[in-house]
Amino acid sequence: MSSVKLWLSRLSFRTGVIVLLLCIPFYIASFAQMLLPLSVGAKSILWAALFGTAKAFQYSGLAILGAEGYRRLKRSLRKRGKEAGLPAVRLIIFDFDGTLGDSQKLITDTMLATIDRLGLEKRSREECARTIGLPLAKCFSSMIPMTDGQAEHCAQTYREIFDQKNVAGAVQPFPGVIGMLKQLAANGYILSIASSRSHRSLADFVDQFGLQSCFSYLVGADDVIRHKPEAEPVTKTLNHFGLQAGEAVVVGDTAFDIEMGRNAGTLTCGVDYGNGTREELRQAGADGIISHISELASEFLPRHTLGGKANPRRQSRCD
Repeated sequence: MSSVKLWLSRLSFRTGVIVLLLCIPFYIASFAQMLLPLSVGAKSILWAALFGTAKAFQYSGLAILGAEGYRRLKRSLRKRGKEAGLPAVRLIIFDFDGTLGDSQKLITDTMLATIDRLGLEKRSREECARTIGLPLAKCFSSMIPMTDGQAEHCAQTYREIFDQKNVAGAVQPFPGVIGMLKQLAANGYILSIASSRSHRSLADFVDQFGLQSCFSYLVGADDVIRHKPEAEPVTKTLNHFGLQAGEAVVVGDTAFDIEMGRNAGTLTCGVDYGNGTREELRQAGADGIISHISELASEFLPRHTLGGKANPRRQSRCD
């Protein structure tokens, strides 16, 4: 059931209209074929096939339109809530790789080294980069056919190589990230991270960047059962702070991040300077897309937050 919801969340209103309209020619054909010089049995089979296809297009189109209509209704209610003076965005859930930290080279170098060490089918750096954001084992199994056990072996080998390659300075924050996090914390936003890397690795990078006091909560891949693009990393964070989905925004660089936020019912903001493209983020349904982290505060948040500031009931401080 969750896979059906995820599939529907990726489809647009226009897609729903097109699919729904496709039922018309099949309905017409199902009755028009009665005029053909065929036997009664052949006509019955042809009618059942054409009429069944028409019904499939009709119900699929209605399902897509219903899912998109629900999303539009939520956005409308959120907008009305803002106009009525109700609390807006208070919690910002960041992805790490490709959003806060420029780790693509380190990750793809390690993936390529893992593939080489285990004698697997060669893959390009670009193919490796497209998997960033997925749980580690899934990164490999999505590129190369393998069993779950083999994927876990890849993940373990990756961790061993990563620990060797991850020297000080191998991953740097993107330009403007540190200053923006400090500004958001000073404005009273609650800041957290939901990442597909392990909790230990995530905490190590937060320490390296000197951002321990900025983030109130970290969720790594080993903290959840259902990983991105499922909603659990976000719902776990919302439950921790006692907040509703309408009070949060997920910020990330891949479709997996956007889909995770949408599945949880939060606002979503894509960044196109990381591992995903602007078109991928748009197709995933991001509420907004920015090209520099500074635009989060200057453009995205003011449209969704009262006065451009969060409710200061809970504040993160970044000293």
